[in-house]
Amino acid sequence: MWNFIKKSFKRELLVSFVAVALLPLVLSCIFLIQMFKVKLERDYQKKDMEQAAVMEEKLTTLFQTIDEVTLHLSEEPEIAASIRESGNRGRSAVYAKLYEETASLREMAQFDLYSEEGVCLYSTGAGMFHTQLPVYWGILKVAEAHPDEMTVRREKEYSGSSNILLRAARPILDSEDSSVGYVLVSINGSNFEKILGGTYGSQDGVCILNSFWETVYSTGTAVREEIGTVLRHRLMAGAAVDEPFHNNSIYISEIGGTGLYSVFLRPKVFTADTTKSMYSVLIVMTAASLMLCVAVAAKMSNHLSRPIQSLNEAMHKVQNGNLDARVISTRNDEFGQLSGSFNTMASELKAYMEMQVSQQKKLNEVQIAMMQAQLNPHFLYNTLDTMKWVAKANHIPEIATLAAKLAKILRTSISNAQFITLKEELELVDCYAEIQKIRFQGKFCFDYELPQELADCVVPKLVVQPIVENAMIHGLRDCEEGHILVRAFSKEERLFIEVMDDGCGISDEVLNHLNNRTAGAGVPSEGGEEDLLRLGHIGFYNVDTIIRLHYGAEYGLSVCRPEEGGTKVTIMIPVRQGEEL
Repeated sequence: MWNFIKKSFKRELLVSFVAVALLPLVLSCIFLIQMFKVKLERDYQKKDMEQAAVMEEKLTTLFQTIDEVTLHLSEEPEIAASIRESGNRGRSAVYAKLYEETASLREMAQFDLYSEEGVCLYSTGAGMFHTQLPVYWGILKVAEAHPDEMTVRREKEYSGSSNILLRAARPILDSEDSSVGYVLVSINGSNFEKILGGTYGSQDGVCILNSFWETVYSTGTAVREEIGTVLRHRLMAGAAVDEPFHNNSIYISEIGGTGLYSVFLRPKVFTADTTKSMYSVLIVMTAASLMLCVAVAAKMSNHLSRPIQSLNEAMHKVQNGNLDARVISTRNDEFGQLSGSFNTMASELKAYMEMQVSQQKKLNEVQIAMMQAQLNPHFLYNTLDTMKWVAKANHIPEIATLAAKLAKILRTSISNAQFITLKEELELVDCYAEIQKIRFQGKFCFDYELPQELADCVVPKLVVQPIVENAMIHGLRDCEEGHILVRAFSKEERLFIEVMDDGCGISDEVLNHLNNRTAGAGVPSEGGEEDLLRLGHIGFYNVDTIIRLHYGAEYGLSVCRPEEGGTKVTIMIPVRQGEEL
């Protein structure tokens, strides 16, 4: 998949745009959901703990008040005396005292006074008179065993009333601290509802457990979840009892010193369904964003990749030989500049190729002209060889020398090699000079200087001879005795061959034509050829043309008039050894 994407710049842009647009969105949404979840759960936990604390404080205050009231009632002498006489003495005063002490608690609990035999003698509730509780077991037995504290117990079957959920008892002591009866407090379900009213919501659950983690009272979700049984099992298994249960947070508090526990259940704000719903919304938003991002990214990637695609197509056309391929672009950005640069490069490449073709054509024309000028050199060479042997046979050394030297020149000219060593080139020039010495009967002398390290440098063949010939014909034409010197030297990887004569010098017209012989891009001008032909210096033109076509426009001939007189023609070519060709 990744390799398929990497094969297209457009697909890479598309995937990059979508990734850049979607990844931050998805990661930000996930991060926000988690942060929102943590923040909301933390806030609700704080609120739930405060609510559980209010509930615990309310129950603790209630049982502290009950403890104080039962203590006062158990220490009241009149009540102890009436209970000792089975309620036959001062009943009105006892009821008055009972109602006075329990005035603030009667709506939340029922207060009864029992005799030592477990018979109810006084009660703030209806229908309790003369009801009996066992004194040999149950809450009265425990209360008698702990006369200094209030005993709180979960209600069991012995009461005969399924409505009572919790009882608290304290023994009534006489002046000798002997138990004569009991103060009994009963709390039923409706009492608990009044006590806890306003401390929990309809979705919450409340449970009160005894010291054995048995349910005393439960309401709301605590009834459905049987939270008492669950917590007791957790406690017996050694697990954490306040871990969430069925998407409900659990808060447990001890109610004063009663041995009771209040349990508050609050549904978790972020349940699995809530989180799933939020992530479902996130998926829908991501899908919608993905479609939007793909549409925008596709348009943007097309906009950015189109010039590159056009440039690529144009490059393939140029690669296949179509140098007229161009990129049409109206953009002013970097892509527009790149397209313009490509068009410029293609134009310059086309011009360069045309120049190369023109140069090759020119070189071919020069070579053809030189071959045509040879006038069947094979026939001439054979004829000259015959003349040499005839001259030797007839003892005519001058003709033999002429024939031998000219034959050597012709042998080189008809060879297929375009380049010869500088040593061979100067030897040919020396042969030509020997021939001309016989012709002009010693009117000039010829010398050349060739450093040993330059002897193997290669040069185009027959480029020095036309320059020497020009010096003989034009430079020394009015001289009785002349001197021609050919000197070779190198400088900065360039080979210089100077042809100097001490003749009459060169005219300004010829000098200007020779030094201003090109018409741009290193291609010799047609007008220069005609002018040099008219002035009798076509050899200069041919040599300069051959050098420039072989080596480039920065090489060729230059002419000057030295201060001491005469003319100096300099040939400049790169230093090349035979193995570098």
